Amino acid sequence: MKTAKNAASAGRSQESRGPVTMHDVAALAGVSRATVSKYFNDGEGLKPDTRARIEQACRELDYVPDPHAVSLVRGRSRIVGVVLPVVNEPFFAEALRAIEQKAKALGMDVIIQCSYNDPAEEAAALMTMRSMKVAGVVLTAVASRQNLDLLRRLEQEMRIVYLDSFVHEDCDYVMNDNRQSMAMLTRYLLGRGHRPAYLGAPPVAHPSPTERLAGYLEAMAEAGVAPLVLPASTQPTWDFEAYGFRHVLDWLTSGAWQRSGATALACGTDRLAIGAMSACRRFGLEPGKDIAIAGHDDLPISAYLHPPLTTFRQDVAAIGVAAMECLQAQLDGADAGPYRKRFTGGLVPRESA
Repeated sequence: MKTAKNAASAGRSQESRGPVTMHDVAALAGVSRATVSKYFNDGEGLKPDTRARIEQACRELDYVPDPHAVSLVRGRSRIVGVVLPVVNEPFFAEALRAIEQKAKALGMDVIIQCSYNDPAEEAAALMTMRSMKVAGVVLTAVASRQNLDLLRRLEQEMRIVYLDSFVHEDCDYVMNDNRQSMAMLTRYLLGRGHRPAYLGAPPVAHPSPTERLAGYLEAMAEAGVAPLVLPASTQPTWDFEAYGFRHVLDWLTSGAWQRSGATALACGTDRLAIGAMSACRRFGLEPGKDIAIAGHDDLPISAYLHPPLTTFRQDVAAIGVAAMECLQAQLDGADAGPYRKRFTGGLVPRESA
């Protein structure tokens, strides 16, 4: 007598058949396809013996359901979308690791797309997430208002939490307390007897560049010292090292540095500081001796520069975890009110300043 298992095995061949389907699982388990579908969608009401046969069939066939198909049936998935402007930025790599670890602990999966700092690419990525009925989206928004109307509409359909950058303030976000951190870094330089100038990041995010500038200005005003802000470009670029090198070298070679009386340079990011240190050496200055240089972010490489870079360490892991907690709160049916968190970090003094 041919059993359901034998029939299913006989009917399948790696050479003649494609991927395993729910029909194959149902045939092997001796149940209907509808029963298998019910098992994957909620499983309520199934007898323990039925559940056990389906699970055994899945193991034997190495079957994994299509998460997109499951989400279409459920109306919402256990997938979290992440949309980033770049994928080679150390801050995002660390935040993504925290997001994925938290998602795994919550029984969720993560899908990642990159906007390449292009509003059109960002819109396409968001619409893809919408079509997949993701549980929510963690978004580092492009610093452009081009997608503002789209984002407001999508926020009515699914939860979006902004990571480090948003385009309107009436939203859920998680980020560093940028004003506090740069003010702390500037006070440190002032406390060591320096008159620090400031180099901010190009406009690739909002509001962190303006907030860090505000922190610098706040600390300088408290000390009664006139601020010295290097001219900045209005063109967005994530090539921070080249940006820092070019702007600092122009500052030095134009004579503006000598006229300013600055003895230190506070940079909006560590990557800017790396470019600034290279520019100083090109001009004939030794960072940490002829001019103090400090950064912000504490990248892994910052401790191994020459000289090691004084910086501010963000609590990136906590920021990433908070993004997932924001999405999870809605899934759990908790109050879906505003979720807005800013995190503090700590100063990391080293030899450069």
